[in-house]
Amino acid sequence: MKHLILIILFISFRGHAAFAEAIRHVPPADAIQAEPLEIVTEATATTPQLVAHVRAIGASTFVPIELVRKDDAHWVAIIPGTTVTAPGLEYYLTAGDEAVFASPTWPHAVHVGLDAETERKNRDLVRTSGHRSRIHTMGEWVDYGTRTLSNTKLIDRYYRVDADFSYHLWAYPLEEIRVGYTRLLGDTQAMTCTVSPCTSEVGFKVAGWFELGLAPIEGLHLDARAMVMATAAGFAVGGRGELRLGDRDASHIAVGVETMADVGSDGFFRLGWGTVPAFPMSATVEVTNVPASERATGVRLYYDVGHDVGGGVRIGVRLGYAARIQQVAGITGGVGATVDF
Repeated sequence: MKHLILIILFISFRGHAAFAEAIRHVPPADAIQAEPLEIVTEATATTPQLVAHVRAIGASTFVPIELVRKDDAHWVAIIPGTTVTAPGLEYYLTAGDEAVFASPTWPHAVHVGLDAETERKNRDLVRTSGHRSRIHTMGEWVDYGTRTLSNTKLIDRYYRVDADFSYHLWAYPLEEIRVGYTRLLGDTQAMTCTVSPCTSEVGFKVAGWFELGLAPIEGLHLDARAMVMATAAGFAVGGRGELRLGDRDASHIAVGVETMADVGSDGFFRLGWGTVPAFPMSATVEVTNVPASERATGVRLYYDVGHDVGGGVRIGVRLGYAARIQQVAGITGGVGATVDF
């Protein structure tokens, strides 16, 4: 009797072993969160019902999902996207009552990651401390110096105020949108007047603009702005473009141009660095004929430094040099603030 039981157990074991050997399964390397995951198994047509027992990592119970025939040699189960969640899922396979891949005690784990766009958005959220909105203001004074011509002092200066609101969409390649207001007024040498030489007021009191911030690939940014101004000559248009490699609030390189009808144009190169914690800095070289389009081209060199005071608030100062001719020069100075929320 004892020998008969051993023979039956041996035959049963051999049958199960041969049966398990007839099933081949290669587990998926990883999965993407919220995307359905396909489990494929090679098995013969006589194989008992195959079942995938699945659970999210951390869950207490497995959910059975029956495999269905895909072709003569393959069976497949689709794990729904609602189950495919980070950081991963666990599963084992049974045929009938026998575990044929992994087990309830030692299930196989599949790492679940985020899709590329979601991972990029999460990195941007970390970079902005979870803030999506920003209010920014900047006021600056630019003085090219005062020169004397025919015993007449000719001043050459202007001030500029910018205020804007921006919102991060992160709907790549569209990264953010900005709307803003600009005021630019100054005095400079007039090209035509009844008594020469003379100066006249130039610039505009009101300009509104809209800007798109594009980021076709991570780290590369393109800002494109359209502007409408109310100048002394009537309504006019302008625009601005900036190509930037890196984060505007940290280390970056940027080049750009701005043009404003009747007021002038400029081109600039900026180098920024964020190596000092809470003190982002940048240095800019600008070639411009602002504040009047008929004026000779001048150059500005200025340095910006900001300080994060906490609560999403940053204050900044600007100091620099402006010159239109070698003999006369003046200063550039400004203050600004941003609030992130």
